[in-house]
Amino acid sequence: MSLLNRFTVTFNPADVVSWLILLLLAVLLVVQVGLVVRNDTLPVRRKWIRGALNVLLWSLLLAYFLQIEWEIKPASTSVWIADSNVPGSAISQLKDSLKNREVVRVRAFKEASFRSRLTDGMIDTVTLIGNGFSPDVLGQLSRQTVQWVPYAQPDQVQLLRWKAILRKGETQSVSGRLQSSQERVLKLRYGNQTLDSLSVQTGTTAFAFHFPAFSQGRTELTLALDQKPLDTLRYFTRPTEPIAYQFILNSPDFESRTLADWLGKKGFSVQVTSTLSKDISSRLSINRAATPDVIITDPANATNPIVKKAVAQGKPVLFINLSDAETDTKTINRALNTSWKLKRLSNEATIPIGAGLQALPFQLTEALNQFPVAGYPVAVQKTTAKIGVSLVSETFPLKLSGDSVAYDQIWTAILTPLQPAFPNNIQLDAPVFKGLRSVIHFNNLTRKPAEIRIGDDTVRLDYSAINPLSADVSYGFGRAGWLSLQDSLAVYVDQPDEKPVFGNQLVSDYLRARSTAVPDTRPGFQRGFPAKIPNWIWILLFLSALTALWVEPKFSI
Repeated sequence: MSLLNRFTVTFNPADVVSWLILLLLAVLLVVQVGLVVRNDTLPVRRKWIRGALNVLLWSLLLAYFLQIEWEIKPASTSVWIADSNVPGSAISQLKDSLKNREVVRVRAFKEASFRSRLTDGMIDTVTLIGNGFSPDVLGQLSRQTVQWVPYAQPDQVQLLRWKAILRKGETQSVSGRLQSSQERVLKLRYGNQTLDSLSVQTGTTAFAFHFPAFSQGRTELTLALDQKPLDTLRYFTRPTEPIAYQFILNSPDFESRTLADWLGKKGFSVQVTSTLSKDISSRLSINRAATPDVIITDPANATNPIVKKAVAQGKPVLFINLSDAETDTKTINRALNTSWKLKRLSNEATIPIGAGLQALPFQLTEALNQFPVAGYPVAVQKTTAKIGVSLVSETFPLKLSGDSVAYDQIWTAILTPLQPAFPNNIQLDAPVFKGLRSVIHFNNLTRKPAEIRIGDDTVRLDYSAINPLSADVSYGFGRAGWLSLQDSLAVYVDQPDEKPVFGNQLVSDYLRARSTAVPDTRPGFQRGFPAKIPNWIWILLFLSALTALWVEPKFSI
């Protein structure tokens, strides 16, 4: 260990007592030196010796009062710590490849000698292998630089994320990473119904499922590998806000009538405006009439004053029933200042897109202001308003055949990106674990409550200084299960030992917190550890100085 050229003292300039002690020490020095100098019986040589011994004793008193400390750099020692789930074969491979590195199990934290090496700075870098590290273990690594090598158990989910709270019709996104021992099928199921599936290869596979939230209230999904359940996903679906739709069509066909009827049965306000001749139009209302929030029309009405006014007001517009895609998109571009571009995929009139659906043989070319609808040849461009284009030919055959679930999924996915901004939005990522803090985000609040209720607790909101309608809450859930949020909502809190992904989230949150709180926890950085003279050495020094002062008069020099 090398001594750093850095010393600190405990003297506090703001403390009156410290100044009094320092003054007494100064007076003591003057008295000691004065007594020696004014002693005429001593020869000059003895005065120098006795004066030096008195100054030595005074220096020891001053040093003890100041309690001088310095920093030492620990020896560069790295230790790899594996959790109990990492197999012995992997540990052996690590030991062979690392050679001079020390590899131990997590049970080493139970040994006093190992804990002493951590606290004394004998270990400066720790690399965690695996995910099974408790908060107690991580809490003992505050002085070390910590690195992490996740270890994946075969056929087990490593990472998993989804939305804990969302609105009905909003897209639920389930993403994660899986280690598979062989080629299998990963499925996301709702009861006996498969919502989505993915073929995974041997090794590590990243996956992402997207589907509209079709249920309401508390919902449970199962993530399964072939027929083996891997995890249970629980979330809460809020009722959707009331939305008013207006259809503007020259001649409503079966496709648009079926869609209008479906929206009406969902409880939305629907107006169907048809142009019968140049000066004659008809209007059909489903449910209570309201000012339209979303316009659904066809390319022939792109120049319709109602459509152009809606775009100018920022209202979403969806174009359906395209027949000649290239001509129709050019018409929309000229009328509404959009930038739709197409790429032909086939010379056929239509192409299959799955689930018994057909679409025009084109692909919507990507653009910076354009957002695709996952799974369908539909996209939305953001200009002064959100403008969507659907290349799907017909969807009503699904309704006629009785496949209402597929019909719901298609139109929920298409219409969700076009919904207007809702008030009182809540964002919370799942899984939420008991004992770990989670951040709940609120935005576009219509009122500004000072606090919210979570379970039996009342928690204050922390409002943003930039956006006064946004606020956050950092909360540690104290018990598992469903907990109420603001009475009408609920959050599911998982028990840590019941989720295989808990260890990953715990370690990743721990490292993220360290990176923001301690900016010098980076590989290769050695932090100093404070050191000072032990009390037993002070006793020896004082005894030696006093003994020298007592012995000095007894010798004749």
